[in-house]
Amino acid sequence: MTVEISNPDTGELEETLRFAFGHLPENELVIRINSILEQYRSGMLSLEGIFQAKIHGQRIGVLFSQLRIDQTVLSWVPVMRDGFSIASFFEPLQQFCNRKQAIAVLALADIGQQFDETILLSVGKFELLSDLIHLVFFVSETTENSDFVEELQFIPMNHFSEDVFDEMAELVHATYRNTRDFPQLMQIAPVKQVLHTYQSGQIFLPELWFFVQKENRNIGVLLMTDQPEEQIELTYMGLIEEMRGLGFSKEIVRYAKRIAGFRKRLFLLTSVDEQNVAALKTYLSQGFSAWDRKGVYAKFLKQKHNDSK
Repeated sequence: MTVEISNPDTGELEETLRFAFGHLPENELVIRINSILEQYRSGMLSLEGIFQAKIHGQRIGVLFSQLRIDQTVLSWVPVMRDGFSIASFFEPLQQFCNRKQAIAVLALADIGQQFDETILLSVGKFELLSDLIHLVFFVSETTENSDFVEELQFIPMNHFSEDVFDEMAELVHATYRNTRDFPQLMQIAPVKQVLHTYQSGQIFLPELWFFVQKENRNIGVLLMTDQPEEQIELTYMGLIEEMRGLGFSKEIVRYAKRIAGFRKRLFLLTSVDEQNVAALKTYLSQGFSAWDRKGVYAKFLKQKHNDSK
């Protein structure tokens, strides 16, 4: 049987997405499909990275992927009907990456998604990095500890200029050193491109990007991203190496919770590498709970940057 691989047209998109993510609970499925459709309608998503496999006109598999500003391709592990191999998608995915001059492919797998990991690793040449743990804090549960001594200052960007952006990029770069949160990914793209990716993801507000200071010295960053409806995301936080292990991460998280309260959001979201035990402990100690988990696989297509600025 000949498997035909093609990109869906606009009229097929919703049905194709339902096939790709049909393993999700219905409420999560609707949210994900609506989010992707909105990206497509706004011009942020191209059908070029979405592939469907058909036999005699019947859909038997789907691969969803998209190019990000940092030249990485974010993909989901392909979904295939029983009896068919996800390997059918590896060549068209590689061709897509070549056309876009991508530097890496990051493939995510949802909990409960059934696929042959051996084929992904051996034939697709991906490597398993870790699990990504998604965490949520219900802002209505916020309680302030009067015994907590605040030592840090949080200076918002407030305005967006090239000089301020460069200063933020330098500081983020410093916090990357010897990170325990997906260290394999930290050198695949320059920091500026990564930050532009953060900006393009949802609603970017410069006042939600903070220089974290102690005694008027920059020691870390807190990047938050507003999202539609009732939630806000702690997108990234980091400290320079010499300031880690001193309890400052808890103070940064507490400040993020405060910002979520000020903005009257009900949910504060974040995610962390399962192997970053210290970060997980920090979030859990501050009232976060895990609500989702994804496997993260990577295929590096070009040499990593030695200097990720």
